[in-house]
Amino acid sequence: MSNFMDNYEDVQSRVRRWQVAFPVGRIETEVVWHDFVKGQVLVVAKCFREYEDQHPSGVDWAYGDIATYPQSMKKFFLEDTVTSAIGRCLSLVLETTTKATAQDMAKVKANEPKPYLEKLADKIIMPVEDDPWSIKAVEPTPSAADAVALVQEVLGAIKIDKDIPHCKHGERIWKTGNKNGRAWANMGCSGRPRTHETWADFDKCDPIWYVISSDGSWKPQDVQ
Repeated sequence: MSNFMDNYEDVQSRVRRWQVAFPVGRIETEVVWHDFVKGQVLVVAKCFREYEDQHPSGVDWAYGDIATYPQSMKKFFLEDTVTSAIGRCLSLVLETTTKATAQDMAKVKANEPKPYLEKLADKIIMPVEDDPWSIKAVEPTPSAADAVALVQEVLGAIKIDKDIPHCKHGERIWKTGNKNGRAWANMGCSGRPRTHETWADFDKCDPIWYVISSDGSWKPQDVQ
């Protein structure tokens, strides 16, 4: 089965084509603005067909925001932004069917919304085995199947076939917290008031509450 990125050229290939077409050309990049506290950067790339050219044949920009990168790539967000600017700049001079590069589209793919169970697995917390009122983070799981298994493990008695519980507003949201030293969890309503509607007017569904059982897993709270 074809990959949606098959039609996109990577920056390295684009640079090689540039070097063949313009062997004495040059590429310049510059960080024109940055906020390294927030992890944001703006880079401009300029490509010159001839080394002696005073004016560039192509100019383009790339904006990088560290918040959009996966954890393993965050430390490379500046380098990746520079690479993106170069790829976009070269598309203005070289013959190409797409301005975006494979690297650009990979970032788009990485930032697509995850299936709900995978998002839940990213954020779920569990009690520490020897201290049920302490909690620890669970590492994200590599697949949807593992995410389902993790959710089943954490939620204990809840049986998940294909999805999490719903209310009349859609998928419920798994929420956790700690109040007065006691952990709490529920499957809350995902609904939100419509425009010009207040929370007081909104018909919010009651949450499904959970308690930590003796084996350290979350169990639905018994209805009183």
